[in-house]
Amino acid sequence: MSVPSITVTTHDRYTPELRDRIVARLRSSMDDRTAYRLLTRGHLRDLAKVESPQAPVLSVYLRLSPDRRIGNAWRSAYSSLVTPMLKRIDNGRARQELAEEFSRIEHTLHDALPTMGRGAAFFVCRPLGLWRQLALPLELPDGVHMSRRPYIRPLVRTQDEHDRFVLVILSQEHSRFFISQIGVVEEVFQVRGDRLHQMLSDRVPRDRLDVLVTDAKKIEAKVLAHVAEMVLSQFEGRYLLVSAQHPALRTAFMEQLSKVVQQRVCGAFSVEVHARPAEVATAAEPAQRAVEEREEVATIQRIVDAAPNSAVWGERPTLQALYVGRVMTLAVDDRFAKPGARCGNCAALWETVVQQCPNCGSSAVEPVEDVVELALEKALEERAALELVRSDRARQLLRDRGPMAALLR
Repeated sequence: MSVPSITVTTHDRYTPELRDRIVARLRSSMDDRTAYRLLTRGHLRDLAKVESPQAPVLSVYLRLSPDRRIGNAWRSAYSSLVTPMLKRIDNGRARQELAEEFSRIEHTLHDALPTMGRGAAFFVCRPLGLWRQLALPLELPDGVHMSRRPYIRPLVRTQDEHDRFVLVILSQEHSRFFISQIGVVEEVFQVRGDRLHQMLSDRVPRDRLDVLVTDAKKIEAKVLAHVAEMVLSQFEGRYLLVSAQHPALRTAFMEQLSKVVQQRVCGAFSVEVHARPAEVATAAEPAQRAVEEREEVATIQRIVDAAPNSAVWGERPTLQALYVGRVMTLAVDDRFAKPGARCGNCAALWETVVQQCPNCGSSAVEPVEDVVELALEKALEERAALELVRSDRARQLLRDRGPMAALLR
């Protein structure tokens, strides 16, 4: 698949017509690369609201790595997930209905495999009329889950860990723009420029050469900056990482960015201008992980500084803050899971199994395998920010206070 591109020459000015050409070609790039737009916080919130008291919700995750695409190897992996689940169903009719759903998912995978990315997730419940499928450019862990609610923790982790970066490789002849999530990179646009100095030296008097070269470089830098801003906006990028062969071009590019976007330039990386996407991913990954670590540490430090009046620590205080709708940011050690309970009457969550809800007095309390999973769903419903902590530095800040904390509204 070719990458949309545009050529900037010494005769161009940054006109509305040139901007329209860039927008049109960028949109064509988006039309061909929908995987990067399929998983949003809106999707997660919608899934978190689903509950089926009668028939269980089937959640299926399948890793679609390159090796699984060879000779339909994914079918064997899928079968190894499906068969044990079906064997656990004693009721013949229920087993038949579940087998039909698994078959439906398998047919969808077969038909849509070329566009499914590296990971696929399905959420199915026929009595609810629920059928959701998501494709991601990131590998998802294999798994089949059946419960009253969709199992979304792998998606929450993906959304939290893999913020979208826009990677820009600047060159006077050939600049390239990528959408990136850690370990996965896809090129979405190119800007080609003339060899400005050589072209102008052949056509203009020497006494005007420096002025025209400077003007042409400013035009190119303005185009490059505007493309970067549009890629950030259209592909919902959060940060901008820049690789530039020439410091002067980077400086000119930075000067043309809006002040808001300048604040989203989070670092630099180094890579050859014609590098393959996999090489670009490898080169950018250390800078991306450094950004993720800085964010985790900053979030935990904000919670530390806000205590005791505007923050809570530990499972019980955090779950109670979720219950009353006060959580603005929920921070959890990504390795933390804990059995607990959920009240079927008031939806309160408890870090231990209780017979009667301490909040409303109801006895409609059910044990849950992982109360942390439900806490993440509750936070999504309340439109709270999530921070799943993975870096050693941020974990150290959490360690002395508890594996779960919240910044309060």
